[in-house]
Amino acid sequence: MLSTGDEVLHGEIVDTNAVWLASTFYEAGYALTFRTTSGDSLPTLVETLQQRSQVADVLIVNGGLGPTSDDFTAQAAAQAAGVRLVRNDEWLLQLNAFFTRRGREMAAINLKQADIPDTAEMLPNGNGTACGFRLELNNCQIFFTPGPPTEFQLMITEQVLPRLQHYFPTPDKLLCLRLTTFGRGESFIAAQLADISLPVGVTLGYRAAAPIVEIKLSGYQTQHAEMEACWQVIKARVNDFLLFEGKGGVAAGIASLLTEQHYSLQLCEGITAGLLNWTLANGQVSLCDTLISGSHENDDFETWTAQLPVKPSPQTLFLAVSPLIDSQYLGFVLVTPHQTYSFKVVISEALLATQQRLQEVVVLQAMYLLHRWLSGQTVTIIYQGLEPIV
Repeated sequence: MLSTGDEVLHGEIVDTNAVWLASTFYEAGYALTFRTTSGDSLPTLVETLQQRSQVADVLIVNGGLGPTSDDFTAQAAAQAAGVRLVRNDEWLLQLNAFFTRRGREMAAINLKQADIPDTAEMLPNGNGTACGFRLELNNCQIFFTPGPPTEFQLMITEQVLPRLQHYFPTPDKLLCLRLTTFGRGESFIAAQLADISLPVGVTLGYRAAAPIVEIKLSGYQTQHAEMEACWQVIKARVNDFLLFEGKGGVAAGIASLLTEQHYSLQLCEGITAGLLNWTLANGQVSLCDTLISGSHENDDFETWTAQLPVKPSPQTLFLAVSPLIDSQYLGFVLVTPHQTYSFKVVISEALLATQQRLQEVVVLQAMYLLHRWLSGQTVTIIYQGLEPIV
């Protein structure tokens, strides 16, 4: 994939198109092998198109098809292929119809959006004014797509993928099993799995994004049975640190477990200042009440615990995170119909140094406690930077 635009290259916007494309193509059986970004420079675009077409079978180019003077992609494609730009009459008709439907007169500047390389196949845009096109260069199929996400995603789905499946039918779809751990770093998790024997052609990978580590087992659908057997071993090895499996997220997993077991949840937040409520609510967790307290209200752990506004109910769980106590302590409380779990922890200096990271860690630790109880496992503090005080 080649993403274009100064705003992407300079970090002014996040390249969400690249993330979406990588995921969509992977699920369709086409794994990206290379991704790069170019600014709005005609010579750089021409050079990159020529260079990547020498090594790739398929190249997806995104952006630079607009009507303004800094949109060079069509011109770069024509120069790279050694052909001229020609006005596509079919797209010109659709352009005029686009503006007529909106009761507007098309500006002359939009005419350039109907100009594509002479040897290219036009790809209609169902959501905008920039037509895409397919060009073959050095035996590479290059697909040029518009930048706006709604236009890009529709063109990929309706125009690019069907052609890709025609030119390169996949013999087998890819399969990736994922789980996310919490509480230990990448090297620790990797050490737990170092001696696992993998099926031929299957790879085990890691993605560290503190305070979590994602584990990925990648292969093909035809290897599902072998991969699943290996996956059970992996899950058993890291069970104490398992936060959630798949892509759904821990909040979504908690929501499912609460629904299945007919519980609602009451929260009391201190240091997390509403972040825990926001995270759970985004995962569709059933919340019956949330109280956010300030750090000035409690002098010690025992006082804070005694003042918690617990509302006992057979179908309500209560989860609380304290404010910062004595500049170095935190409290966690989980009240269930059967038992109350209470933890006082000392926070590491590294965590105390960054308020945002501390809040993120505390939110995950709180959700870990709740998820463990709902799934019938041991409820404990697992993160190394939160040391329990007995």
